[in-house]
Amino acid sequence: MEPLEGLSQVPLRWLASRWQRERAQNLEEWRRSDASLATPHLATLCRAVNETAKQLSNDPHALGAQLLATRVRCDDLHFQDASEVAAYTVQHLTDRYGRVTQVLERLFVMGHLPLRLRKLSVLETGAGPAPGLYAVRDFYADLTLWAETTEQQTEFTPVTHMHALDRGTAWGRLLHQLSERLVSLRSELPDSLGALPFRVEYSDLAGFSPIREHVKALDRTAARISAEFDLADEPITRSTARRFAEQDGVDRPSVYDLVVMCNFLTTEDSIRNFRTELRQLASSLTPGGLLIALGHHAYGKNNKYTRIWSDLRMLMAGTGLTELNGLEKPITANSNPKWAKMIRRQRQVILDELRSVDALPVELSDLQETDRFPSFQALVWKNQRPPRKKTLHH
Repeated sequence: MEPLEGLSQVPLRWLASRWQRERAQNLEEWRRSDASLATPHLATLCRAVNETAKQLSNDPHALGAQLLATRVRCDDLHFQDASEVAAYTVQHLTDRYGRVTQVLERLFVMGHLPLRLRKLSVLETGAGPAPGLYAVRDFYADLTLWAETTEQQTEFTPVTHMHALDRGTAWGRLLHQLSERLVSLRSELPDSLGALPFRVEYSDLAGFSPIREHVKALDRTAARISAEFDLADEPITRSTARRFAEQDGVDRPSVYDLVVMCNFLTTEDSIRNFRTELRQLASSLTPGGLLIALGHHAYGKNNKYTRIWSDLRMLMAGTGLTELNGLEKPITANSNPKWAKMIRRQRQVILDELRSVDALPVELSDLQETDRFPSFQALVWKNQRPPRKKTLHH
């Protein structure tokens, strides 16, 4: 971070927090300007979503037949069918992308966004079409461009590692095609830095542990290195192979800077079913790392989300993470009128195309994307524990 007079003994994460708060207005003005990538990123995503969905489904009637279920019965679906994931994506991805972006903007204003010099890793749990990954990637890309263009005298990396976790077997193909389409559509943008998700990295949250996956990746790399030395008739010990593997690094971090759950915790038994795994995620954050949970706004004592968020807070209270203040009130989704119009337009275009070939189900034949976006809840926890003397591999 840039030097600040009289603060040479202050930890760098505090300087990063202060820098964000002081530059928040400048960044907000930038993101409203034509120099920002914010609007081009959303525009290309809207186009890529519809084009990818049509390519993936390849049958407008099959796509249309899945629209109703992916609007109202998502918890009952397994997402093993191309038309199913395509229908879900055209209705939800850009909206959720906008919501995650709003939270990232607020976190910067609050001074809590993780900034890293070399590596920035993100995990989205229950990712589906990965709105969190695409939003984080694009926000950091624009943040990096802003810092360079306006000579902020500070350095940080865009996203380097993006990992999606979802058990739906059809999501991997969708992510690959969607990211490929984005690469093509964004080829003429001035700078669009950062990794994109091209596959589902992990297939199930049950039993999931980042540190365990990291160790398994190290073991595989060490075995490969050992085999290469054996082929050259220069055998090495297991410990030497392991040391070489640690030096080379693996693409599965033991800790993440951001863990995002976007509309993943939607049933009242989800906290109970994944209690151990959620604790593992909470313990798998870098110093200053964030666990972000987004979902429906909880209203009234008898609303299921009131109970879900209460259960999540109780669980997180025992993890050592700090829940961030300032996000208690519900957030109106996509409150930027320009963004809201673009997202509605993306969804209306696909509806009109399906309607033109009589591919909409009767229940949705008159559907128009004119509704206001509902409010949503964001809960964020931060790892404010001091770094360990011997940190895990990141």
